[in-house]
Amino acid sequence: MNLPHQAPIRFAQEILERDKNFYIVKCSFPYIPTLSMISEAAAQSSAAFAQDEKEPRIGFLISLKNIKKLSELDKEEYQIKISKSFNFGAMTEYKFELFDEKETYAEGELTIALKN
Repeated sequence: MNLPHQAPIRFAQEILERDKNFYIVKCSFPYIPTLSMISEAAAQSSAAFAQDEKEPRIGFLISLKNIKKLSELDKEEYQIKISKSFNFGAMTEYKFELFDEKETYAEGELTIALKN
């Protein structure tokens, strides 16, 4: 993925699945993640929607809402399913779910603004 983040805060690692409505991104954490780390990983995962653009763009996390931990987290690797729910000019709202092969651990919404 084309991201400026470096370890230890680069959580989004690679795109695993691509659909016209969503992406699934592999995310790795240095230890069991907090909700803050999950929110950052989801923001980084939103960059999957821009991977085909020729010029990299800078995005800013504008807001978080309805962030919920649904189950206890017990490992360092998960997947994030991220989908666009709303777009208004340079601002896009996304919905995300953090999951593994067994269950969904967290969910929420975030807004990213792209610098023109």
